[in-house]
Amino acid sequence: MVSATAASGSLAEYEALEKSAKAGDYQAQRNVAYWLSGGYSGAPPLNPILACAWRIVILESGSTSVDSSDVSNKKLYCDRRLDADAVKAAQAQARTLQKAIPKGKRKASAPQ
Repeated sequence: MVSATAASGSLAEYEALEKSAKAGDYQAQRNVAYWLSGGYSGAPPLNPILACAWRIVILESGSTSVDSSDVSNKKLYCDRRLDADAVKAAQAQARTLQKAIPKGKRKASAPQ
């Protein structure tokens, strides 16, 4: 179980990451999808359908940073772990997310 203090700190971190993802940052999008899938030690928020939606956004972003790991992640976290209705919900959420990302802002992260 995550303590209330840890959860609130984690939530603030998540919100900052999500803001970058919605601004079109490829690596932030990957990190948000990972987080929502439970990748940050189960820290909230957890939402496998929204995680799948972000994986769809990533694949359809046109980013030159998209690679085979993104395809594999979508297959695992969407196609294998979600049922057909959940995937349809994720596809609808992906369309909503794509509309929220400013055109021309779908970009790769700066090299690190």
